[in-house]
Amino acid sequence: MLSGTEIYNEHNTYLQRWGAIAAFIMPLCYVCMFVIFGVVLSIPQTDILIEKIAYIVTNQAIISVAYISGYLIFGCMLLIAVQAIHRRLATASAHLVKTASAFGLIWVVLMMCSGMIALVGMSTMIKVYSDNPQNAQTVFYVYATIVDALGGGIELVGGLWVLLLSTCGLRHQQLSKSLSLFGIMVGLLGILTVYQAIPEFKDVFGLTQIVWFVWIGITLLAKTQRQVKVSSS
Repeated sequence: MLSGTEIYNEHNTYLQRWGAIAAFIMPLCYVCMFVIFGVVLSIPQTDILIEKIAYIVTNQAIISVAYISGYLIFGCMLLIAVQAIHRRLATASAHLVKTASAFGLIWVVLMMCSGMIALVGMSTMIKVYSDNPQNAQTVFYVYATIVDALGGGIELVGGLWVLLLSTCGLRHQQLSKSLSLFGIMVGLLGILTVYQAIPEFKDVFGLTQIVWFVWIGITLLAKTQRQVKVSSS
């Protein structure tokens, strides 16, 4: 019969393993959105909004896949990653880890809300478009603005999550120094996206965060393998 400590360690190993898997899946969600919007689709680059809406109507199915992947699946994976990383850093500064995880959970809510608003907003716009194309433009502006504000137009919350985790990992040596310093840079880039005059901050944050997710996933996986070796010895 397993002791309480052994059960805790087993559950912790399980969580760390799933956290690593989630960290590897999240970059794929980013890549999926990039491929769909940057390669598969060719949204008209025109100031005539009604032409863009007509294109969205035609490609609703594939755009829905992008929203589901980039927001809803990403949000679910993020929830697992937040818990796994929180457990990974649990022995460090309690208040700093809890604050970081709070921002992580807020980010989960924002991503899930963005995905649902995007799907429902697009569906509503398409229904309105069939009756009155002019009114569909108003619906487009409303839901697109909300989705962009909550789900990526400003990456403040995600940036604070990465920044605080990396600061904690560096201060208490819970993560490698190189990973922590890189995470601090990624977090600062996310915070800088509040300055909308330089949209490149958002692009650089997204690209560097892909690297950070993979790196943190490798770190969680390595920790899991060490725990398995210790428990089996």
